[in-house]
Amino acid sequence: MAYKIATVSNIPIYIDWSLILLLFFMISDFGNPVLGIAVGLGVAVSIALHELGHSLVAQAFGCRVRDITLMLLGGCATIVDMPRKAWQEFLMAAAGPLVSVGVGALCLAAALLLRIDPLSASTPAGYSPGLLFWVGWINLALCLFNLLPAFPMDGGRILRAFLQQFFMTRLRATWVASRIGRFVAILMGLSVVYSFLTHQFQSYMLIRLLIAYYIYTSAEREYRMVLMEEGSARQRPPFAGFPFFGGTASGTPPPDDGKAVVSPPPYARGGATRVDVRKE
Repeated sequence: MAYKIATVSNIPIYIDWSLILLLFFMISDFGNPVLGIAVGLGVAVSIALHELGHSLVAQAFGCRVRDITLMLLGGCATIVDMPRKAWQEFLMAAAGPLVSVGVGALCLAAALLLRIDPLSASTPAGYSPGLLFWVGWINLALCLFNLLPAFPMDGGRILRAFLQQFFMTRLRATWVASRIGRFVAILMGLSVVYSFLTHQFQSYMLIRLLIAYYIYTSAEREYRMVLMEEGSARQRPPFAGFPFFGGTASGTPPPDDGKAVVSPPPYARGGATRVDVRKE
């Protein structure tokens, strides 16, 4: 269940009920209710700006943006008819991280000028200084994580656009980026298992585990979608007999569900979280 909170450039923005859980994670992580809620809301606004970066560039290229939804695992912009030209996809994918860098730099610069204590809950001006500090760092972390060259992160789309422009077909470039995405997902899952075995497990790592599963499945979904778009559904994908490398043992991919969601951003100080551009 989602609730509409705003409309920007004819793009409705919704908040999913699961976003409330983000506030609980933030309060638990920071140990300060005021600071936790402030940072949680600041991150939600940051994710909305990140998605608007993608969406406004997509609109500039003539794509229709149906909506933006903010949820526990991040935000997703539903974009219909994604850009087919490599350079357009490159600019659209890069727009989100650039917005995150800008927001992060402004917040950290303000925190530095105010000379604030990152863990304090108030200032003489009546604001929460930790909000500026932590939202700034989280935005920079969001940018770096999204720039990993793997689907479904923004970096995966940037990598695909680069490979498609200079070296290979869109289908092959998607295959490369999606395999890297699955590898990253496996590493994320193993990191959670390692933390559990070494008694370093924290509650926020459950979100990391969910993201790992999401990335793993979304990466393959993106490849299958492009496979069908390119009219290659009857072609045998590379390494088709091995599930990790793509396809079924017979080489025929399962029917596509028509959707792919990308670009998970990190939320909590020690962990990471989800999402960004959905194709329909």
